Amino acid sequence: MQIDYDILVTYGGITRKYDKGAIVFWEGDAPLYFYQIVEGAVKMFSTNSEGKDLIQGTFAAGDSFGEPPLFVNKNYPATAQTSSPAVIVRLSKERLLNILHDSPEMQTTMLYMFAERIYNKAHSTQIWHCKTAEEKITRLLRHMKGNSQRQPVLINKTRQEIADLTGLRVETVIRTLLKMERDQKVKMVDHKIYY
Repeated sequence: MQIDYDILVTYGGITRKYDKGAIVFWEGDAPLYFYQIVEGAVKMFSTNSEGKDLIQGTFAAGDSFGEPPLFVNKNYPATAQTSSPAVIVRLSKERLLNILHDSPEMQTTMLYMFAERIYNKAHSTQIWHCKTAEEKITRLLRHMKGNSQRQPVLINKTRQEIADLTGLRVETVIRTLLKMERDQKVKMVDHKIYY
């Protein structure tokens, strides 16, 4: 959800610059702030017992992140880390609630954003439960393509990002994509993936 920068600052938002790879908050931390990206990108991930990271979400300029734990007073279930240099505004929960109280249309916008995230989370769960690498990748590519009528659609993700989103190793993603290309299920041009 994007709240106008001037509104965030008026209500006491503090802007901070982060280097690439900086941790905004750790899994298990208590939520204290609303975060909105002004510039850059953030990924939220959890790490399994084998040390493998699983991407829970990616966020870009204009996106907010980490709100559900803030509203339900539960610790963060994932770590938020910048994936590029970033500028992020943070605002206390109390002041965010003041904005929402003063602006009912923002409450509606936030409700729709949460619904979209729940939908995407349900889709991610389906990907993680697929049995084969090809099934996982195909389901992710279909989701990313959405309702686009163009054939094929550029998939704007690296092999590493696809691995992180599917829970696969990058080597497995590369092998599977090559097989899918041979089977004419995907097209690759200049290392870019089209589906």
